[in-house]
Amino acid sequence: MSNFLQDLRYGQRTLVKSPGFATIAILTLALGIGATTAMFTVVDGVLLKPLRYRDADRIVALSTLFTNRGRAIPRLTGGDYINIRADRDTFESIASYYGGEVGVQVANRAEFVGAMLTSTEFMTVFGGAPLYGRLFNADDAQRSAIVSLPFATRNFGSGESAIGQPLHLEDRSYTIVGVVPASFQFPERTEVWVASARNPEILERTAYNYKAVAKLREGVRIEAANARLATLGAQLAAAYPSSNKNKSFTARPLREQLVAPVRTTLVVLMGAVGLVLLIACANVANLTLARATARSREMAVRAALGATRWQIVRQLLGESLVLALAAGVLGVVIASICTDALLLRGSDGVPLPRLTDVTIDWRVLLFAIGLCFVSSVGFGLAPAFQASRVNLSDALKQAGARGVLGGQSGSLRSVLVVAQIASSFVLVIGAGLLFRSFLTLVSVQLGFRTDAMLVMYAHAPARTLDDYVRVTQFENELFHRIRQMPGVVSVAGAMGLPTGQYGSNGGYVLDGQGTMQHHPQELPQADFSLSSPGYFSTMGIPLVRGRDFTDADRYGSNPVAIISEALARQSFPNEDPIGHRLQCGLDPDSMKWMTIVGVVGNVRQDSPASEASAAMYMPLAQHPYRANEVQVAIRTQVDPRLLIAPVKQIVREMNPEVATKFTTMDSMVSDSVAAPRFRTTLAISFAALALLLAIMGVYAVMSYVTVQRTGEFAIRAALGASPGAILRLVLRGAARLAAIGVVAGAALAVAVSRVLANMLFGLNSTDTLTYALVFAVVLPAVLLAALLPALRASRVDPLAALRDE
Repeated sequence: MSNFLQDLRYGQRTLVKSPGFATIAILTLALGIGATTAMFTVVDGVLLKPLRYRDADRIVALSTLFTNRGRAIPRLTGGDYINIRADRDTFESIASYYGGEVGVQVANRAEFVGAMLTSTEFMTVFGGAPLYGRLFNADDAQRSAIVSLPFATRNFGSGESAIGQPLHLEDRSYTIVGVVPASFQFPERTEVWVASARNPEILERTAYNYKAVAKLREGVRIEAANARLATLGAQLAAAYPSSNKNKSFTARPLREQLVAPVRTTLVVLMGAVGLVLLIACANVANLTLARATARSREMAVRAALGATRWQIVRQLLGESLVLALAAGVLGVVIASICTDALLLRGSDGVPLPRLTDVTIDWRVLLFAIGLCFVSSVGFGLAPAFQASRVNLSDALKQAGARGVLGGQSGSLRSVLVVAQIASSFVLVIGAGLLFRSFLTLVSVQLGFRTDAMLVMYAHAPARTLDDYVRVTQFENELFHRIRQMPGVVSVAGAMGLPTGQYGSNGGYVLDGQGTMQHHPQELPQADFSLSSPGYFSTMGIPLVRGRDFTDADRYGSNPVAIISEALARQSFPNEDPIGHRLQCGLDPDSMKWMTIVGVVGNVRQDSPASEASAAMYMPLAQHPYRANEVQVAIRTQVDPRLLIAPVKQIVREMNPEVATKFTTMDSMVSDSVAAPRFRTTLAISFAALALLLAIMGVYAVMSYVTVQRTGEFAIRAALGASPGAILRLVLRGAARLAAIGVVAGAALAVAVSRVLANMLFGLNSTDTLTYALVFAVVLPAVLLAALLPALRASRVDPLAALRDE
């Protein structure tokens, strides 16, 4: 141990005497360690850390499994949930929840917050303790609420003051009985939980409206729970063949359920940044090899004085470790900055779960320390062994100073350069594929206009049918007043704006094929939306056939619907759909026969990546029970954001209990592609850093080679070689390394890029144009890195160089 510490101290003194080498090596390594540590911080917080709940390993999410399709969805029907809830031998507690960002009325004001309607066991599943008040009990259904501390502080001044205060959500008033810490956010961004006012209907087995979590009984393994659920699924399939045939249920650890959508992306990005670190290590290894040249006499003297090869290797590895530790300290600083940037992106529309768990803690620091040790071996071991092969007679001669890195070390340098070029090529290919995919994604035809469009989410409280009807009248008056504003072109309301938070989908039946009450097993599927008159013209969706909705399409009038071209092709391939009737399961009013009065163009409902699928539109005024959660689309002639304040003022004057929030259609579409933009941005950043490090490595090696061959170039020049011939000679060597690296990188990229196949839109993982473009970028960049050393070599003064020799 004392010898090792002595080697570290000696290594520190040696590096202080070579500040230029030490600075470049530390900065290079710090970039690699910092980027890798930042990415690990995110991976650790999102994928690896246990959830912050008591007995988190026993908490599971319940899903419906369609056995004939091998597909599961994280939802249950009401009847299925009740049957599963009855199994208390498997589950200690089980709870349903549903909701989202809705309007909440509290303390004479209204705001949009994340709110969940839950069963009374919800908090029991997570085993949390309230900061103030209590959790739900069995008698709290339909009357009690629990809020987060930030919500309580924002609205009542403190958590303690919130206890006993009223809160209005949807059609009910609740009393706040508990306040939980800000750290409890399940689902994420939720601030209000109310004991559900809706009881699942045991006969309802076709509407998958409920998400559910459960806590396994102590000692019950998840495999046993899934076996019990499979048995229950078989029993229900026999009892209810019309709805439960080919249907079962599964339990999955809650953490796995939360992180599944981002696992592949984060693993791929972690692999990419790992390549960056390898390139940085290769770069420093080349620098270390070059530095060892100047120290050949020193190594020879040590060997002559009795130092063994292992002692020389240990000393050089000690220097490498000092470098790596210094780089690690700087790398952690870089990682902290990068992590903050990643968290900022994550809170800006990127769907990264568990962001509150992404912190630089002891786990991350331990990882960084481990990286330092691994990196020191990675860039120091081969140069150390190479430098320890000392030829005493050559090294002690004056001219022997250049002999240490000849022969095998020259091959090692070439291998390192080729590895750098190949690795950077793989990363640039991956980034290129993601970038081209993203460009294709954002340029796809959406089927509607996004420019100059202000979107207002509005949530009005309503309790009775008369209240809901009055809400539709309020909305008509609101639309009229907004239309009178300067700069407004048109206004329309909708429930189910494309890329928005509201909307629904499900099966539908045509007249003559039974009714929705028959619960047919396989129904054609469609997206469901509600809209006011003028919606399609405001959104820029073409009316292909028939008519738009009018003010006459109000509650109590003959039910009507408008369908998309995709639905017309799906259900009416050889006939005019106008005049036909259909039903769907959106709400009780949609269970009545609706006459098709129009056909409109297709839209990509969920995001630009979604298909332009079948869609059904119904009049907003004919479905009042859905009309209190409306999106108002405002087409403008000015910057849409300029109208936020006046529109908000109009709503406040008309009804202060209406909660509002504002965005733009451009922002909504942008948020819908936040995930591919996030991974594309990071991939491009890592690829650019890798290519920069590779170029630096090529430049450093070619500079060293030209210095080592100065005597050779001087002789060639003295014998009549032109500067151009020397220039071509040097560039030819660089081109050979670059070609080998690029070919090896291309072969590796073909294999590795298959991992990206599911992340690409509109192109395959072996896209020829992407490979050609990357070839056109990487090869010239590498050759450009060799050009300056080659130019220096071509201008060598034969007399001066030979005199130095």
